[in-house]
Amino acid sequence: MMFRIAAVTTFLVLAVVSTSSIVVEAKVDRSITCYDYSDVFNNFNLKGIECTGRKLLFRIKNHFRLQNKNPDTKVKCRGGLDRELMALTNTTKNSDAKRQLQFLCDDALLDASVEAAMSLKSTWGSLESEPHSINLEEFFEGKGYLNKETGNFQQDANDFLKRGGHERFNYIGDDPRENDHYSTSEASYHGGEAILQFYTNEARSAFLDAPTAGFQKGCNATNAAVCCWQRDRQYFDKNGNCARQDCAKSNPGDNTDVCWTEVVDDTDSPYPYPGGVTEQDLHCHGMAWSTLEDTSGDVNANARWNNLFFVSMYDHLYTRGYAESITDDPLIAGEQAMCGCVEDMSAVIARADCTEAVGRTNYTASLDDGKLVIEHVPGSFRMQFRACEGFNYDDTISPEQYDEDYDLSPDVRSDNDLSAFVFRQYLEGKIDKDHVSEYEKTIVGYRNTTVNDSDEERNKVCEEKFNSKFPNTEYKEKVIVVTTV
Repeated sequence: MMFRIAAVTTFLVLAVVSTSSIVVEAKVDRSITCYDYSDVFNNFNLKGIECTGRKLLFRIKNHFRLQNKNPDTKVKCRGGLDRELMALTNTTKNSDAKRQLQFLCDDALLDASVEAAMSLKSTWGSLESEPHSINLEEFFEGKGYLNKETGNFQQDANDFLKRGGHERFNYIGDDPRENDHYSTSEASYHGGEAILQFYTNEARSAFLDAPTAGFQKGCNATNAAVCCWQRDRQYFDKNGNCARQDCAKSNPGDNTDVCWTEVVDDTDSPYPYPGGVTEQDLHCHGMAWSTLEDTSGDVNANARWNNLFFVSMYDHLYTRGYAESITDDPLIAGEQAMCGCVEDMSAVIARADCTEAVGRTNYTASLDDGKLVIEHVPGSFRMQFRACEGFNYDDTISPEQYDEDYDLSPDVRSDNDLSAFVFRQYLEGKIDKDHVSEYEKTIVGYRNTTVNDSDEERNKVCEEKFNSKFPNTEYKEKVIVVTTV
């Protein structure tokens, strides 16, 4: 009997017997790649961009296709791309391989985050020291020259050219101190420059401590903070309604409603604000973070005060010109800080926008015994601030269900909403029911996603919550008479 033997190296041999011959076939060893990927990854640096499993998959897939279609390639890959992915990630299922690509990125970022949390610390000192001398206590209250003055922190010559150029303006340039209308004071100009430098350097590279005594308490009742503004001091930035020749009493972009304010030891309290008669356009923006003790790799928790700086001083003051607390309006009763812990705010609001802090680092990729390795580049860690990614409130979902890989479909996602992010924090076990309960006392639209739709919907929720808390008080504005000297 004649034998026909298939060529084999390290493959497992299977024999199939027939009456005329024995055919020997090789079983694919999926732990070894068909092609060499060392050049692909040894020269592959992710610098300045996010590492994701999709990016890694694209690079692997592209190299595989080039090799598989190359007429000079002697080996045809039995098992295809799936085999390559499983071999590179040391997995046995294609679905696991794709998940492992993302895990490699996540683990490298986690290592960078832990390293940063242990070694990268900073203070607000450069803002407080000469020549800027920003009084942080005063600033977060909504006071001081940064809040009380009017004028731009930043602008571009094109802002003038697009609006008539030399026929309308004596000065055209990027120095707001030279503007024809609402020229910026030296103090505000240099304060703005200090904020820009602080954002470029400390705020994105090292974890900040709490800026004031109020924040040093930690906002423990809610693990959330919020800023609310009632004035826009800067024109040309496409935010708010401050205009070049009319900026004295201008409002920020509207994104919320004040439902009511409460004033301690005031027999007329509370003060409801239905509709938009007294309450003008207002803007609120906040942040929330985890209560878990181990936050070594939780950038959003460790960078909560960086986030506070970004929201209050850079993104809303320097970039948009938003200033002053909502209770600085003499027609709004009570007094609260411009920025503070949610539980400390006396004005009850419908909703707020939201920013979260995430980590970024540079990465290198390599192969170790044929397996893909992703590592962070030491010293390259930095923070990035983005709209929060949260979930709309749903009382049918519990933290226990979510922990069991509950399928939250895209239609329940709600980005840039503080309540949606707080709900996500709750589902993830980062805060508990007590935190949520305290949060809802101030931001009442937590369970009502309609507050994101319009002022009309926000007013409905405000009235409902007011009537529930004060059943014997009519939801009607109490007019405050302001006397001018």
